[in-house]
Amino acid sequence: MASNKVNLGIGLATGMFYTAPAGTSLPAYPSASLSDWTEIGAVTSDGITWSTGKDSDPLRNWAKEVERLIASDEGGTVTAPLMYTDKKTLEAIFGSNNVTYTAANSSHGNLTSVTVAPGVSSSPMAFLFIMKDGEDMMMLGTSKGIVREVGDITFSPTDAITWEATIEAASWTFLKDDGQVTS
Repeated sequence: MASNKVNLGIGLATGMFYTAPAGTSLPAYPSASLSDWTEIGAVTSDGITWSTGKDSDPLRNWAKEVERLIASDEGGTVTAPLMYTDKKTLEAIFGSNNVTYTAANSSHGNLTSVTVAPGVSSSPMAFLFIMKDGEDMMMLGTSKGIVREVGDITFSPTDAITWEATIEAASWTFLKDDGQVTS
């Protein structure tokens, strides 16, 4: 079967969002071993949004003609609405230094506490998203990014709690594997 030229950005059912220590190399292809990566959990059905950061600012002369384009200094971002509320997800979003975990005892279950305050941020990490559409597999990742923003969090009786993380990186890599191996 030929590879699709039109793809859906469907998350891989066995895990769609992964993190690793900053500087971890991205896998060579989407179905490669992810032994260096930690599966964080599911992205909502809204999927992820990639903003490439390929903006530029024009330098204009006195006649307002564009003389040169200067690349924007803002890196690309990925916005990912995550739907798990657990230790791994919260550490990926807020940084492990800002998440405290206390094991269950006879008085309470496992406790996960997050500290959010001005000047408190996460550390750089590697981020990876894996997608699959038929035989085609795709990945979008960076070996060094940081969660720049966490969207508003709504606690509602009719919707899942969603942690919308905006991850910024100087560079992102997108790769598509059409699954057509040779013998």
